[in-house]
Amino acid sequence: MKKMDLPYQPDLMNSVNNADNYLSQADMAINIGIYGADLSYIRIYNQFQDAAHYLAVIKKFTRELGIPEEQEKLTAKRVEENIENQDSLLNIISETFTQSDSYLKENQRGGTAALIVFGGWIETLYLATNIIDLEKPQKELVSLIAQQKHSVKNLIGLLSQYRNEEKINEVLPDLKELDAKFREIEQVKKTPSSLKSKNGKTIIQNKVTLTASNETIRSIHEINNRIRAKLTEL
Repeated sequence: MKKMDLPYQPDLMNSVNNADNYLSQADMAINIGIYGADLSYIRIYNQFQDAAHYLAVIKKFTRELGIPEEQEKLTAKRVEENIENQDSLLNIISETFTQSDSYLKENQRGGTAALIVFGGWIETLYLATNIIDLEKPQKELVSLIAQQKHSVKNLIGLLSQYRNEEKINEVLPDLKELDAKFREIEQVKKTPSSLKSKNGKTIIQNKVTLTASNETIRSIHEINNRIRAKLTEL
């Protein structure tokens, strides 16, 4: 986005005013991911006041999900001290999500952790497919969207481990519909395999190009927008 000099579009993000609508643990988990993706978008543009508001919502949700308060207080203090330092803010965001993920998994709440990942992935794709020019798609954004062809399969695999959770059963059919559309993206090997030696190891290298038509990008945009609306408009 920096290279393309794209403008900041705050209206695309999920408003912090919606936070009080998410009452179940599953909805809070999904929207921690969504607000986390929005926070990363905000960080690109150095919108520090917006960052503070989104961090406050994430902090509220982590508390309500039972993630230890000691960790939350330490994170809040570090955020206040580093709110205008972009690199430090990125590290704090990353650490917060890593620690929360670890805590949830250690306490047999892997399904909640998976929903956070799901929410973040959906929102990132939402931002990309709503920033892109659907009439004349920018090559850089098409490439980034096309690369999610592999991510969506991994995400389905992750969520499928927790089919006993009602919310995950609700979202899997939508995600599979999205995966079907991603399967239309062509994967072409552009160069023959080559061998490269690195640190005493032989690595086989292939250059693969993913090609997505404008129609496929538009369909991905429409399906993902519908999924995202179900997750945020409660």
